[in-house]
Amino acid sequence: MRCPYCGGEMEKGLIQSQYEIAWLPGGDRSVAGRAKFHNGIVLSKLNLLRGSAITAWLCRSCEKVVIDFVGGECDMNG
Repeated sequence: MRCPYCGGEMEKGLIQSQYEIAWLPGGDRSVAGRAKFHNGIVLSKLNLLRGSAITAWLCRSCEKVVIDFVGGECDMNG
């Protein structure tokens, strides 16, 4: 995948957590785990056995990460 910022080649990988991964408006940490109630977006739902993970693309040149999310399902295999 080409970086939308610099046009360089991006590396495919995972962002992992033992908790739900969510984007929260304004960076309010106090609502973690309750994203859907505070206009947040759940990027990867928590799986009690595997944690959560979402596919992400890394550009080492401009130090950006791009995440495509669909339905908030965990991307970790296993």
